[in-house]
Amino acid sequence: MTGSTIPPPADVLFRDSLTPGGLTMRVASPTGSVVPATSPVLLVHGLAGGAWYWDRYQRVLAEHGFTSHALNLRGHHDSRGVADLGRVSLTDYVADVSEAAACLGRPVVVGHSLGGLLAQAVAAAGGVSAAVLLTSMPPRGIRFASPGLVFRQLRHLGAMFLDRPLRGTPGDIIATTLNRIPGAEQQALAARFVPDSGRVARELSLGGLAIDPAHVQVPVLVISATEDRFFSPRVGTRVAARYGAEHRIYEGHAHFIVREPGGEVVAADIARWIRSNCCADHASEDRSDPTDARSTDGDRSKRRPAPG
Repeated sequence: MTGSTIPPPADVLFRDSLTPGGLTMRVASPTGSVVPATSPVLLVHGLAGGAWYWDRYQRVLAEHGFTSHALNLRGHHDSRGVADLGRVSLTDYVADVSEAAACLGRPVVVGHSLGGLLAQAVAAAGGVSAAVLLTSMPPRGIRFASPGLVFRQLRHLGAMFLDRPLRGTPGDIIATTLNRIPGAEQQALAARFVPDSGRVARELSLGGLAIDPAHVQVPVLVISATEDRFFSPRVGTRVAARYGAEHRIYEGHAHFIVREPGGEVVAADIARWIRSNCCADHASEDRSDPTDARSTDGDRSKRRPAPG
């Protein structure tokens, strides 16, 4: 599966964009001879992240004809300012993704980690045309916490329960998120993560968001990684089963699959999946190779109606 060659590099134009509500997005558009795709793509980062970490995926998406919009959630980098970051809620972040999606006219949403949970919520509200959940946090009812993660979380209890900004240590970020990033790059990447909301961290630890799968009536792709220390492929299998989604498991990758060596192959697979499932002019196209050893299938069922 997923063994097609990535197209030759296309000219890519990067620019900054601003929603009416003051949310910033980094936009990448193809400018070369690539046939443009009709579906815009909205990219949503995870906890403490930002639009910055999607740059490699944006280049690959542009090479496949897609214009992508990498969102900065409120309080992150140069996006909409907040008076008290520690009190920002999951509902606030869902509103941010909904606002960005409305500006783009029901795009395909690709959410990483926390961004995947936000993508599920917006998909359930009918705000997007498809959703890709990339090493994604599961909805309420699917457990994922490991003893190691719980132990690391203990040092942040004060920020979580007093609604203060929370910032992970470089050591924790490297151990839990950057474990498949080359060692020479880990410190520099860890330094780019920013403080996030203690309230959001508390809400996630108490179950996160409840998503009614009957309301998710769009194609969904779930992507897991065998070395992910947050959300194992077993968690991804349960998420895929909940939505009747296709599930792809990538060998040798981990939670920060967006910047790991070889991650561009995953981005290309996502682009082909979007073409096959969301673009009318490529509705029958499927360039994936089921013999590719870089990924294995979990639940490969196509999107089916949720049971009544």
